[in-house]
Amino acid sequence: MRKLLFLFISFSFSVAVYAADIELNTRNFPAEVVQEAKRKATKVLDELSLKNTPVRDNVFIVVANRYLELREIHQAYGERNKAIEALKLDKKEVDERLEVSYYQCNSDLYRSRFGYITWLSFYLDNAQIEKVKDAMTLHLLPAQYSAFMKGLPELTEDQKKRVRSWFEEAREFSMDFETGRQMRQMFTKYRGRLNNYLSKCGYDISRVSKK
Repeated sequence: MRKLLFLFISFSFSVAVYAADIELNTRNFPAEVVQEAKRKATKVLDELSLKNTPVRDNVFIVVANRYLELREIHQAYGERNKAIEALKLDKKEVDERLEVSYYQCNSDLYRSRFGYITWLSFYLDNAQIEKVKDAMTLHLLPAQYSAFMKGLPELTEDQKKRVRSWFEEAREFSMDFETGRQMRQMFTKYRGRLNNYLSKCGYDISRVSKK
């Protein structure tokens, strides 16, 4: 009886989720900003090849909303910093307020990213979510990971896992950026860490492609 009840509740929840008409939250942005978010979302969705139209439509809105929320967070961060710098305060107090603003921005981005992945999990499996993450970050993870595997095929299994996990972390943070330049900078940062780590392990990092 309990099993049947659980299945009924699970089925009812699934129906409610898939039938939900998620709305695009334009946040009163100009039409061109909304169109750009839709363009990026369409590019991401093209890599999933979803055949279920309601699921595809909902995922499209979830992705587009994420791009719009990123714009909102970064815009608020920039405006907040300008307001702080315009105040007639001594440098120390300005720096302290800018630091608080920075941590607030990171907190907003973390909350946004967590909510975004949660929404995606309603409609997509883990493999599909991985595709979304790669699509949003210029496929930098598979490219960088492949470069290390080809350049240093003798890495131990633990070292391969380290390379993978650090690039996955770089991808998570890169999803919070709006430009490809910022994403590449994040991966370069983590690549530098890996270079230092593997060099200390005795590997010749020059064998790894710098693509």
